[in-house]
Amino acid sequence: MSATAAAPQLARTPALFFAGSFLASFAISARLGLWPVTLVLGILGAVGAFDVARRASTSRRYGPWLSLAVLNLLLAVPELGLRNAGFRYVSGVEFGYPTPAEFVEFAPDRDLFWKLPSDDPLANSLGFFGPEPRVPKPAGAWRWLMLGDSCSQQGYPNAWPEFATRALQAASSARPIDEVNLSLSGYSSHQGRVLAQRYGARLAPDLVAVYFGWNDHWLAWGAVDADKHIDASFERVYRSSRLLQAARKLVDSVRGATPVPLESTRVPIEAYRANLSAICADFRAQGSVVVLLTAPSAIDLTGVADYLLSRPFARDAESVGRLHREYNAVVREVAAANGAPLLDLEREFEGRGDRARLFLRDGIHLSDEGKAAVAQRFAEVVREQLGQ
Repeated sequence: MSATAAAPQLARTPALFFAGSFLASFAISARLGLWPVTLVLGILGAVGAFDVARRASTSRRYGPWLSLAVLNLLLAVPELGLRNAGFRYVSGVEFGYPTPAEFVEFAPDRDLFWKLPSDDPLANSLGFFGPEPRVPKPAGAWRWLMLGDSCSQQGYPNAWPEFATRALQAASSARPIDEVNLSLSGYSSHQGRVLAQRYGARLAPDLVAVYFGWNDHWLAWGAVDADKHIDASFERVYRSSRLLQAARKLVDSVRGATPVPLESTRVPIEAYRANLSAICADFRAQGSVVVLLTAPSAIDLTGVADYLLSRPFARDAESVGRLHREYNAVVREVAAANGAPLLDLEREFEGRGDRARLFLRDGIHLSDEGKAAVAQRFAEVVREQLGQ
């Protein structure tokens, strides 16, 4: 082939490279339905390929076009390809530290560590399940606030606090009952204390129910809750980039070491006492009544669930029951010291012959029958203590 014949072929090569680069990202983004991205890629690809071909035919430099094509191949194409393949390597912040694991996915929060993502159709602007809390509190309404973990959130809108609200409303039809449920999977009393400080005065509840314990005595990863720091900005960037997630997964697989939890629980028992006491003090100062609940259990009947030991949330099965009893004892002590009403579900449920039916298979989370039982007892305590 002569030099004159080869020139057009050489001129076409950069243009074909550029066009091929953007055609790949264009096709994947179109498949994903990312139409604004697809439009931008289509325009860039067409204009760039034309200009590169024009420049090549006149032996001029290609300017930034080829650099853009290389970046597209190295960044945009893999990112879009991973999205098209459905790849993700994220988890709830606490449950995924330091290595992501499949669990509930949350949005990062600097102080709470995680909350519901804004695109969850059942989430309100605070990042929790339920309708948007009305601020200020509606005139004439009686508001109660729930602080808890998955035991008080599971199955929303059919969690036990919602059952209790319906029971209370049925018994007090003349006065509207307004409930705000700030419970979320994985929360400990640390998050409960943060919520009390962040939203207590704003929500102005007449009564606050506090139901923690399980997550407080699970093993800590990275740091105990009081010392944990979440870079919410980085987490948002990380969750938006499949390339970053793939890089992290590669590093984790190469490193190969199994993460090891700390010797401490997420909330050491004295910190648990301090958190509950602070919650009581904060709400008592603004005139709210605080009802403390001990977390009931059936792990002595069901056994400790395998996932609790394999993750591990606990060192061994024996420590789960022992620590849970110790943390529930603190709830009783704090209630007595603060003059707070106590709903001792642990002791009440222990005397029931049908206790196993009140829980799911892990002996921790409540069955529908268990939710109804807790809601009934809570409504009774509220009526006894407040005449509500």
